[in-house]
Amino acid sequence: MGAQDIRSCPKKARKPQARSLPLREAILVVAATYERMTLRQLFYQLVARGFPKTDQFYKRVGDATTQLRLDHSLPYRKIVDGHRARRGVFAHSNLTAALESAHEFYRRNYWLEQPRGVEIWSEKDALTGVIHPVCERWGVTYVATKGFPSLTLRYESAMAFREGGKPMRVFYFGDHDASGREISAGLEAQLREHGADVRVTRIALEPAQIAQYRLPTRPGKQTDSRQAKFAAEYGNASVELDALPPSVLEALVERCIAEEIDAERWRAVERIEALERQTLASIVRIPWQPGQTYNLTPDQEAS
Repeated sequence: MGAQDIRSCPKKARKPQARSLPLREAILVVAATYERMTLRQLFYQLVARGFPKTDQFYKRVGDATTQLRLDHSLPYRKIVDGHRARRGVFAHSNLTAALESAHEFYRRNYWLEQPRGVEIWSEKDALTGVIHPVCERWGVTYVATKGFPSLTLRYESAMAFREGGKPMRVFYFGDHDASGREISAGLEAQLREHGADVRVTRIALEPAQIAQYRLPTRPGKQTDSRQAKFAAEYGNASVELDALPPSVLEALVERCIAEEIDAERWRAVERIEALERQTLASIVRIPWQPGQTYNLTPDQEAS
């Protein structure tokens, strides 16, 4: 099979049609610009480059992206899927492997020493693969509400905030439409109903961002009971969060988190963590055997 062949599934190949070549090239250009993105984010980046904003074109993007990955023109990791995930069981081959794993993955909870806690919330579950890695890097909880957050999610979140015993900041990312704005408008009051000390700040999407990045719009959903109120304040055009360039979205999430950090306290925990990792590394070097026990000396027990 030649390099120009396309495979739509692992068992068959076909030559690309001439009309699909510009789309394939555009997909590769966008993919080279961003580290990772959802299929819908890719679609919006193509729309921003002059391709049509239609359901039919979205399907073409999905098909072309599949073919490009199957023929290894496009790395699989470039396209993330926030809707589907593997859920394995974490286990080890032996105690030494467990200790090595503990050393490799050990991290302190830096936020215990911070004056406020931080969480990132988004209504778009599909963007989990883009937003969550940033949150994970900073040790911050990420919540995908999948539309309006349920009563259970709001209650359990408020209880977690109360248990933390400190003020919380929630940064919200959602669509610029009737429902997306209603979610962020009511979220803080809904969490406070359960006794949480929390402040909710909407970060995206905002009209200024839509104008700045020239994001493509779509008509608001007339079936949404909130549409009339939204249209009266913002006009009839709606914009999906997915339309924001992935790098911009990641930078916004990172900035929200970083601006809440007390740098001096953060560095103090970094120093402690480094020492603890040294301790773990020394424990890993002990030649453990099955059934072997380690007994403390009387002085160690007393301390």
